[in-house]
Amino acid sequence: MKNFEILTLELRNITPTIIGGYKATTFSPSLGIAERFRVSELKGVWRWWFRALAAGALWDAYGSVNENCVKESVRAVLGSTKAPSKFILQAYPKKEESPKPLARDTSLPPRLSLLIRKKDRDKRNIENVRYYEAGDLEYSLKLFKQPRMELKGDELRTGIGSLLMALTFQGVGAITRRGFGAWEIKVCEDCVGERYASELEDYIRIINELSRVKSHEAAREIIKKLVQLANNDFSRFMGVSGAERGGAAKDIPPFPLVSMDSNIFRFSIRYVRASSSMDLLTKIGAATLKATWKRRLRHPSHSSEIHTWILGLPRGQKISRDKGVQKHGYMVDYRIPEFGRRPSAIAIHPLKRLLNDGWICLLYGFLSRDWPEVLYHISLERRRVERLVEIRTLDHIREIFNEAFRKVEECLSQ
Repeated sequence: MKNFEILTLELRNITPTIIGGYKATTFSPSLGIAERFRVSELKGVWRWWFRALAAGALWDAYGSVNENCVKESVRAVLGSTKAPSKFILQAYPKKEESPKPLARDTSLPPRLSLLIRKKDRDKRNIENVRYYEAGDLEYSLKLFKQPRMELKGDELRTGIGSLLMALTFQGVGAITRRGFGAWEIKVCEDCVGERYASELEDYIRIINELSRVKSHEAAREIIKKLVQLANNDFSRFMGVSGAERGGAAKDIPPFPLVSMDSNIFRFSIRYVRASSSMDLLTKIGAATLKATWKRRLRHPSHSSEIHTWILGLPRGQKISRDKGVQKHGYMVDYRIPEFGRRPSAIAIHPLKRLLNDGWICLLYGFLSRDWPEVLYHISLERRRVERLVEIRTLDHIREIFNEAFRKVEECLSQ
Protein backbone atom coordinates (compact mmCIF):
# COMPACT_ATOMS: atom_id res chain seq x y z
CA MET A 1 0.00 0.00 0.00
CA LYS A 2 3.04 2.30 0.20
CA ASN A 3 2.57 3.50 -3.37
CA PHE A 4 -1.02 4.49 -2.59
CA GLU A 5 -0.36 6.32 0.71
CA ILE A 6 -1.69 9.89 0.81
CA LEU A 7 -0.85 10.98 4.36
CA THR A 8 -0.77 9.90 8.00
CA LEU A 9 -2.31 11.85 10.88
CA GLU A 10 -1.20 11.36 14.48
CA LEU A 11 -4.18 11.51 16.88
CA ARG A 12 -4.34 11.78 20.67
CA ASN A 13 -7.50 12.30 22.72
CA ILE A 14 -7.34 15.50 24.79
CA THR A 15 -10.69 15.05 26.56
CA PRO A 16 -12.42 12.00 28.09
CA THR A 17 -13.84 9.70 25.43
CA ILE A 18 -16.83 7.36 25.62
CA ILE A 19 -17.02 4.73 22.88
CA GLY A 20 -20.15 2.61 22.79
CA GLY A 21 -20.91 -0.67 21.07
CA TYR A 22 -23.99 -1.71 19.14
CA LYS A 23 -25.99 -1.81 22.41
CA ALA A 24 -24.70 1.65 23.40
CA THR A 25 -22.73 0.15 26.29
CA THR A 26 -19.02 0.76 26.58
CA PHE A 27 -18.02 -2.40 28.42
CA SER A 28 -18.99 -6.08 28.12
CA PRO A 29 -18.97 -7.75 31.56
CA SER A 30 -19.36 -11.22 30.02
CA LEU A 31 -16.27 -10.78 27.84
CA GLY A 32 -14.42 -8.45 30.18
CA ILE A 33 -13.44 -6.11 27.35
CA ALA A 34 -14.17 -2.49 26.50
CA GLU A 35 -15.14 -0.96 23.18
CA ARG A 36 -12.23 0.38 21.14
CA PHE A 37 -12.01 3.20 18.65
CA ARG A 38 -13.30 2.01 15.29
CA VAL A 39 -12.54 3.53 11.91
CA SER A 40 -16.14 2.88 10.84
CA GLU A 41 -17.34 5.46 13.36
CA LEU A 42 -14.95 8.08 12.02
CA LYS A 43 -16.06 7.27 8.48
CA GLY A 44 -19.62 8.10 9.47
CA VAL A 45 -18.55 11.48 10.84
CA TRP A 46 -16.46 12.07 7.70
CA ARG A 47 -19.46 11.39 5.43
CA TRP A 48 -21.62 13.77 7.46
CA TRP A 49 -19.16 16.66 7.01
CA PHE A 50 -18.65 15.86 3.32
CA ARG A 51 -22.42 16.07 2.84
CA ALA A 52 -22.68 19.29 4.86
CA LEU A 53 -19.89 20.95 2.84
CA ALA A 54 -21.35 19.84 -0.50
CA ALA A 55 -24.79 21.11 0.49
CA GLY A 56 -23.28 24.37 1.73
CA ALA A 57 -21.64 25.03 -1.65
CA LEU A 58 -25.01 24.62 -3.41
CA TRP A 59 -26.81 26.74 -0.85
CA ASP A 60 -24.34 29.60 -1.15
CA ALA A 61 -24.60 29.53 -4.95
CA TYR A 62 -28.35 29.03 -5.46
CA GLY A 63 -30.12 29.57 -2.16
CA SER A 64 -31.44 26.00 -2.39
CA VAL A 65 -30.13 22.44 -2.12
CA ASN A 66 -30.69 19.52 -4.48
CA GLU A 67 -30.42 16.62 -2.02
CA ASN A 68 -30.03 14.01 -4.76
CA CYS A 69 -27.07 15.95 -6.12
CA VAL A 70 -25.52 16.07 -2.65
CA LYS A 71 -26.02 12.34 -2.08
CA GLU A 72 -24.49 11.52 -5.45
CA SER A 73 -21.42 13.63 -4.66
CA VAL A 74 -20.89 11.70 -1.42
CA ARG A 75 -21.29 8.35 -3.17
CA ALA A 76 -18.88 9.37 -5.94
CA VAL A 77 -16.02 10.03 -3.50
CA LEU A 78 -16.72 8.15 -0.26
CA GLY A 79 -18.61 5.23 -1.76
CA SER A 80 -21.91 3.53 -1.02
CA THR A 81 -23.32 0.02 -0.60
CA LYS A 82 -22.91 -0.42 -4.36
CA ALA A 83 -19.49 1.17 -4.89
CA PRO A 84 -16.25 1.41 -2.89
CA SER A 85 -14.84 4.62 -1.51
CA LYS A 86 -11.94 6.19 -3.38
CA PHE A 87 -10.13 6.34 -0.04
CA ILE A 88 -9.00 3.65 2.41
CA LEU A 89 -8.80 4.73 6.05
CA GLN A 90 -6.86 2.64 8.58
CA ALA A 91 -6.06 3.27 12.25
CA TYR A 92 -3.05 1.80 14.04
CA PRO A 93 -3.02 2.05 17.85
CA LYS A 94 0.08 3.51 19.45
CA LYS A 95 -1.43 3.69 22.93
CA GLU A 96 -4.64 2.21 24.36
CA GLU A 97 -5.05 2.35 28.11
CA SER A 98 -7.84 0.55 29.96
CA PRO A 99 -11.04 2.59 30.26
CA LYS A 100 -12.10 3.83 33.70
CA PRO A 101 -15.49 3.25 35.36
CA LEU A 102 -17.63 6.26 36.23
CA ALA A 103 -17.47 7.29 39.88
CA ARG A 104 -20.58 8.58 41.63
CA ASP A 105 -18.66 10.37 44.35
CA THR A 106 -16.98 12.90 42.05
CA SER A 107 -18.25 15.96 40.22
CA LEU A 108 -19.27 14.91 36.73
CA PRO A 109 -20.41 16.79 33.62
CA PRO A 110 -24.22 17.09 33.42
CA ARG A 111 -24.61 14.51 30.65
CA LEU A 112 -22.66 11.89 32.63
CA SER A 113 -24.71 12.62 35.75
CA LEU A 114 -27.89 12.06 33.72
CA LEU A 115 -26.42 8.84 32.33
CA ILE A 116 -25.72 7.51 35.82
CA ARG A 117 -29.26 8.34 36.97
CA LYS A 118 -30.71 6.67 33.89
CA LYS A 119 -28.68 3.51 34.47
CA ASP A 120 -29.75 3.43 38.10
CA ARG A 121 -33.37 3.92 37.11
CA ASP A 122 -33.20 1.16 34.51
CA LYS A 123 -31.40 -1.10 37.03
CA ARG A 124 -28.44 -1.55 34.71
CA ASN A 125 -24.92 -1.83 36.02
CA ILE A 126 -23.17 1.53 35.86
CA GLU A 127 -19.89 -0.38 35.80
CA ASN A 128 -20.68 -1.19 32.16
CA VAL A 129 -20.21 2.48 31.28
CA ARG A 130 -16.54 3.33 31.09
CA TYR A 131 -14.52 6.13 29.56
CA TYR A 132 -10.99 6.77 28.35
CA GLU A 133 -9.26 9.59 30.16
CA ALA A 134 -7.49 12.34 28.24
CA GLY A 135 -4.24 10.98 26.79
CA ASP A 136 -5.32 7.34 27.02
CA LEU A 137 -5.72 6.94 23.25
CA GLU A 138 -3.11 7.55 20.55
CA TYR A 139 -3.46 6.41 16.94
CA SER A 140 -1.78 6.72 13.59
CA LEU A 141 -4.55 7.36 11.08
CA LYS A 142 -3.41 6.39 7.59
CA LEU A 143 -5.21 7.48 4.45
CA PHE A 144 -4.65 5.64 1.16
CA LYS A 145 -5.93 5.96 -2.37
CA GLN A 146 -8.10 3.03 -3.41
CA PRO A 147 -6.02 0.89 -5.84
CA ARG A 148 -7.35 0.53 -9.39
CA MET A 149 -9.59 3.59 -8.99
CA GLU A 150 -8.97 7.04 -10.42
CA LEU A 151 -8.75 9.81 -7.82
CA LYS A 152 -9.17 13.19 -9.44
CA GLY A 153 -7.62 16.33 -7.98
CA ASP A 154 -10.93 17.84 -6.84
CA GLU A 155 -11.96 14.51 -5.27
CA LEU A 156 -8.67 14.33 -3.39
CA ARG A 157 -9.04 17.85 -1.99
CA THR A 158 -12.70 17.52 -1.01
CA GLY A 159 -11.94 14.20 0.67
CA ILE A 160 -9.05 15.67 2.65
CA GLY A 161 -10.88 18.93 3.41
CA SER A 162 -13.97 17.17 4.78
CA LEU A 163 -11.89 14.70 6.81
CA LEU A 164 -9.92 17.51 8.45
CA MET A 165 -13.14 19.44 9.13
CA ALA A 166 -14.60 16.31 10.78
CA LEU A 167 -11.53 15.80 12.97
CA THR A 168 -11.19 19.50 13.86
CA PHE A 169 -14.85 20.29 14.55
CA GLN A 170 -16.09 16.96 15.93
CA GLY A 171 -14.64 14.11 17.95
CA VAL A 172 -15.62 10.45 18.12
CA GLY A 173 -17.75 8.49 20.52
CA ALA A 174 -20.66 9.76 22.60
CA ILE A 175 -21.51 13.31 23.71
CA THR A 176 -19.17 14.89 21.16
CA ARG A 177 -21.34 18.02 20.90
CA ARG A 178 -20.42 18.69 24.52
CA GLY A 179 -16.66 18.29 24.19
CA PHE A 180 -16.09 14.55 24.72
CA GLY A 181 -13.78 12.63 22.39
CA ALA A 182 -11.74 15.60 21.12
CA TRP A 183 -8.49 14.90 19.23
CA GLU A 184 -5.17 16.64 19.01
CA ILE A 185 -4.11 16.30 15.34
CA LYS A 186 -0.64 16.32 13.84
CA VAL A 187 0.63 15.47 10.38
CA CYS A 188 3.41 12.89 10.10
CA GLU A 189 5.69 14.81 7.73
CA ASP A 190 7.59 11.65 6.74
CA CYS A 191 4.40 9.83 5.77
CA VAL A 192 2.98 12.15 3.12
CA GLY A 193 2.89 10.55 -0.31
CA GLU A 194 5.33 12.19 -2.71
CA ARG A 195 2.72 12.71 -5.40
CA TYR A 196 0.34 14.40 -2.93
CA ALA A 197 2.70 16.58 -0.87
CA SER A 198 2.50 19.66 -3.09
CA GLU A 199 -1.19 19.27 -3.86
CA LEU A 200 -2.11 19.14 -0.16
CA GLU A 201 0.48 21.64 1.05
CA ASP A 202 -2.08 24.25 2.15
CA TYR A 203 -4.13 21.75 4.21
CA ILE A 204 -0.99 20.33 5.82
CA ARG A 205 0.18 23.82 6.72
CA ILE A 206 -3.14 24.61 8.43
CA ILE A 207 -3.02 21.46 10.59
CA ASN A 208 0.59 22.16 11.55
CA GLU A 209 -0.30 25.73 12.51
CA LEU A 210 -3.22 24.54 14.60
CA SER A 211 -1.06 21.98 16.44
CA ARG A 212 1.38 24.78 17.41
CA VAL A 213 -1.16 27.50 18.19
CA LYS A 214 -0.76 29.28 21.54
CA SER A 215 -3.70 31.68 21.68
CA HIS A 216 -7.40 31.62 20.88
CA GLU A 217 -6.97 34.71 18.67
CA ALA A 218 -4.49 32.85 16.45
CA ALA A 219 -6.72 29.76 16.45
CA ARG A 220 -9.63 31.87 15.15
CA GLU A 221 -7.66 32.87 12.05
CA ILE A 222 -6.53 29.29 11.40
CA ILE A 223 -10.08 27.93 11.63
CA LYS A 224 -11.27 30.65 9.25
CA LYS A 225 -8.64 29.57 6.72
CA LEU A 226 -9.64 25.91 7.04
CA VAL A 227 -13.35 26.64 6.48
CA GLN A 228 -12.63 28.96 3.54
CA LEU A 229 -10.25 26.46 1.93
CA ALA A 230 -12.71 23.57 2.23
CA ASN A 231 -15.57 25.73 0.94
CA ASN A 232 -13.56 26.80 -2.12
CA ASP A 233 -12.70 23.19 -2.93
CA PHE A 234 -16.31 22.05 -2.61
CA SER A 235 -17.54 24.95 -4.76
CA ARG A 236 -15.24 23.80 -7.56
CA PHE A 237 -16.17 20.15 -7.01
CA MET A 238 -19.92 20.90 -7.13
CA GLY A 239 -19.48 23.02 -10.26
CA VAL A 240 -20.57 26.32 -8.69
CA SER A 241 -17.20 28.03 -8.40
CA GLY A 242 -17.56 31.68 -9.39
CA ALA A 243 -21.36 31.50 -9.39
CA GLU A 244 -23.35 34.41 -8.01
CA ARG A 245 -24.19 33.89 -4.38
CA GLY A 246 -27.91 33.21 -4.43
CA GLY A 247 -28.72 32.45 -0.80
CA ALA A 248 -31.67 34.61 0.20
CA ALA A 249 -30.84 36.64 3.28
CA LYS A 250 -34.19 35.85 4.90
CA ASP A 251 -34.22 32.14 4.10
CA ILE A 252 -32.88 29.30 6.22
CA PRO A 253 -31.49 25.96 4.93
CA PRO A 254 -33.69 22.87 5.26
CA PHE A 255 -30.99 21.02 7.24
CA PRO A 256 -27.55 21.74 8.79
CA LEU A 257 -24.86 22.65 6.26
CA VAL A 258 -21.54 24.48 6.08
CA SER A 259 -22.24 27.87 4.51
CA MET A 260 -19.90 30.83 4.19
CA ASP A 261 -22.79 32.91 5.51
CA SER A 262 -21.86 33.36 9.17
CA ASN A 263 -25.56 33.71 10.05
CA ILE A 264 -26.12 30.11 8.94
CA PHE A 265 -22.86 28.35 9.85
CA ARG A 266 -21.55 30.28 12.82
CA PHE A 267 -18.39 29.63 14.80
CA SER A 268 -16.45 31.33 17.55
CA ILE A 269 -13.19 30.56 19.35
CA ARG A 270 -13.33 30.89 23.13
CA TYR A 271 -10.71 30.78 25.85
CA VAL A 272 -11.97 28.67 28.77
CA ARG A 273 -10.21 28.24 32.09
CA ALA A 274 -10.46 24.74 33.58
CA SER A 275 -8.15 22.82 35.91
CA SER A 276 -8.63 19.47 34.13
CA SER A 277 -10.27 17.99 31.07
CA MET A 278 -13.21 16.73 33.17
CA ASP A 279 -13.57 20.17 34.74
CA LEU A 280 -13.68 21.62 31.22
CA LEU A 281 -16.45 19.20 30.18
CA THR A 282 -18.39 20.15 33.31
CA LYS A 283 -18.20 23.83 32.32
CA ILE A 284 -19.19 23.04 28.75
CA GLY A 285 -22.17 21.01 29.89
CA ALA A 286 -23.26 23.68 32.38
CA ALA A 287 -23.19 26.32 29.62
CA THR A 288 -26.09 24.55 27.89
CA LEU A 289 -28.39 24.22 30.94
CA LYS A 290 -31.42 26.32 31.77
CA ALA A 291 -30.36 26.52 35.39
CA THR A 292 -27.06 28.15 34.39
CA TRP A 293 -28.75 30.67 32.11
CA LYS A 294 -31.23 31.63 34.81
CA ARG A 295 -28.61 31.89 37.55
CA ARG A 296 -25.82 33.68 35.71
CA LEU A 297 -27.67 35.64 33.07
CA ARG A 298 -30.67 36.72 35.15
CA HIS A 299 -33.29 35.23 32.90
CA PRO A 300 -37.05 35.21 33.52
CA SER A 301 -38.12 32.54 35.97
CA HIS A 302 -40.56 30.93 33.50
CA SER A 303 -38.78 27.84 32.17
CA SER A 304 -40.94 27.86 29.04
CA GLU A 305 -39.51 31.28 28.14
CA ILE A 306 -35.94 29.94 28.04
CA HIS A 307 -35.67 28.08 24.75
CA THR A 308 -33.02 25.43 25.27
CA TRP A 309 -34.76 23.12 22.79
CA ILE A 310 -32.44 24.53 20.12
CA LEU A 311 -29.65 22.75 22.05
CA GLY A 312 -31.18 19.37 21.23
CA LEU A 313 -34.20 17.20 21.91
CA PRO A 314 -35.16 15.52 24.10
CA ARG A 315 -34.77 18.19 26.73
CA GLY A 316 -37.37 16.42 28.84
CA GLN A 317 -37.12 14.00 31.74
CA LYS A 318 -39.21 11.47 33.62
CA ILE A 319 -39.42 11.33 37.38
CA SER A 320 -41.24 8.94 39.72
CA ARG A 321 -43.87 10.35 42.07
CA ASP A 322 -46.70 9.03 44.17
CA LYS A 323 -49.04 9.00 41.17
CA GLY A 324 -46.54 7.26 38.93
CA VAL A 325 -44.03 8.47 36.36
CA GLN A 326 -44.44 12.10 35.31
CA LYS A 327 -42.81 13.88 32.40
CA HIS A 328 -41.53 17.42 32.34
CA GLY A 329 -39.52 19.66 30.04
CA TYR A 330 -39.68 19.87 26.23
CA MET A 331 -41.29 17.18 24.13
CA VAL A 332 -42.84 16.81 20.70
CA ASP A 333 -46.08 15.21 21.86
CA TYR A 334 -47.02 15.14 25.54
CA ARG A 335 -49.70 12.48 24.94
CA ILE A 336 -47.19 9.74 24.14
CA PRO A 337 -44.22 8.55 26.21
CA GLU A 338 -41.58 9.47 23.60
CA PHE A 339 -39.91 12.84 23.78
CA GLY A 340 -38.70 12.95 20.17
CA ARG A 341 -35.03 13.36 19.25
CA ARG A 342 -33.04 16.07 17.45
CA PRO A 343 -29.29 16.80 17.77
CA SER A 344 -28.21 20.12 19.18
CA ALA A 345 -27.83 22.96 16.68
CA ILE A 346 -24.87 24.23 18.72
CA ALA A 347 -21.72 22.31 19.66
CA ILE A 348 -18.61 23.02 21.75
CA HIS A 349 -15.36 21.29 20.77
CA PRO A 350 -12.01 21.65 22.63
CA LEU A 351 -9.09 22.27 20.28
CA LYS A 352 -6.09 22.51 22.57
CA ARG A 353 -4.98 22.74 26.19
CA LEU A 354 -2.69 25.68 26.97
CA LEU A 355 -0.48 26.33 29.96
CA ASN A 356 -1.93 27.64 33.24
CA ASP A 357 -5.21 25.70 32.98
CA GLY A 358 -6.31 27.41 29.77
CA TRP A 359 -8.19 25.76 26.92
CA ILE A 360 -8.95 26.84 23.35
CA CYS A 361 -12.51 25.80 22.50
CA LEU A 362 -14.43 25.94 19.25
CA LEU A 363 -18.10 26.93 19.57
CA TYR A 364 -20.11 26.42 16.39
CA GLY A 365 -23.70 26.07 15.26
CA PHE A 366 -25.95 25.37 12.27
CA LEU A 367 -29.05 27.47 11.65
CA SER A 368 -31.67 25.28 9.91
CA ARG A 369 -35.41 24.77 9.88
CA ASP A 370 -35.65 21.00 10.37
CA TRP A 371 -37.40 21.23 13.74
CA PRO A 372 -40.83 19.90 14.77
CA GLU A 373 -43.72 22.19 13.90
CA VAL A 374 -44.92 22.22 17.50
CA LEU A 375 -43.16 21.66 20.81
CA TYR A 376 -44.78 21.30 24.19
CA HIS A 377 -43.35 22.33 27.51
CA ILE A 378 -44.55 20.55 30.64
CA SER A 379 -44.00 22.48 33.84
CA LEU A 380 -43.64 20.28 36.91
CA GLU A 381 -44.10 23.16 39.37
CA ARG A 382 -47.12 24.69 37.64
CA ARG A 383 -48.61 21.30 36.74
CA ARG A 384 -49.62 22.43 33.28
CA VAL A 385 -48.80 21.84 29.62
CA GLU A 386 -47.83 24.86 27.52
CA ARG A 387 -47.89 24.74 23.74
CA LEU A 388 -44.94 26.50 22.12
CA VAL A 389 -46.19 27.67 18.74
CA GLU A 390 -44.59 29.12 15.60
CA ILE A 391 -41.16 27.63 16.21
CA ARG A 392 -40.90 26.98 12.48
CA THR A 393 -41.36 30.65 11.67
CA LEU A 394 -38.01 31.60 10.18
CA ASP A 395 -37.57 34.76 12.23
CA HIS A 396 -38.43 32.86 15.40
CA ILE A 397 -35.87 30.12 14.75
CA ARG A 398 -33.23 32.69 13.83
CA GLU A 399 -33.88 34.73 16.95
CA ILE A 400 -33.75 31.71 19.28
CA PHE A 401 -30.63 30.30 17.62
CA ASN A 402 -28.74 33.60 17.90
CA GLU A 403 -29.83 34.10 21.50
CA ALA A 404 -28.78 30.58 22.49
CA PHE A 405 -25.41 30.96 20.77
CA ARG A 406 -24.78 34.21 22.62
CA LYS A 407 -25.76 32.72 25.99
CA VAL A 408 -23.50 29.68 25.55
CA GLU A 409 -20.66 32.06 24.64
CA GLU A 410 -21.23 34.12 27.76
CA CYS A 411 -21.42 31.08 30.03
CA LEU A 412 -18.18 29.65 28.64
CA SER A 413 -16.37 32.94 29.19
CA GLN A 414 -17.38 33.26 32.85
